[in-house]
Amino acid sequence: MEQAVAYWKVRGLKMTSVRKIICQTVFSSAEAFDAEDLLQRARQKDGLISLSTIYRTLSTLQEAGLLVEVEGIDRKKCFSVVGTQTSAASHVVCQDCGQVIPLENPCLSLRESGPAHQTGFSPKKISLRIEATCDELERCGTCVRSNKTKE
Repeated sequence: MEQAVAYWKVRGLKMTSVRKIICQTVFSSAEAFDAEDLLQRARQKDGLISLSTIYRTLSTLQEAGLLVEVEGIDRKKCFSVVGTQTSAASHVVCQDCGQVIPLENPCLSLRESGPAHQTGFSPKKISLRIEATCDELERCGTCVRSNKTKE
């Protein structure tokens, strides 16, 4: 949250009460989310927050390097908080329930930067998206992450 405040301050903007609510909501969970999910959770604190405000705030948080956009199922735009140690992000997108699950992968940046450097590039962002099916749903018929049962 301090990084978001600093980013806005450098640009002559303030941490408004709505931005604060949105940031608290974003940074309180490690789960990936879409704008509509964020709107629903933020409106629990302030029922007047609009979807356009959510999108504007998400855009500035991305510009600040605090969020990464992840393509979910059916090309749905999801967002995930960027880890503090790296600009690389890894996610599993469940083809069964559509959830986007962030993965901790501190070696991704090190492993994938090498070939880029060898070809004369300096990576600014690395993203790995893995589409997968749920082993637990296949094996047990239910998935605790999504409360889904196999039909």
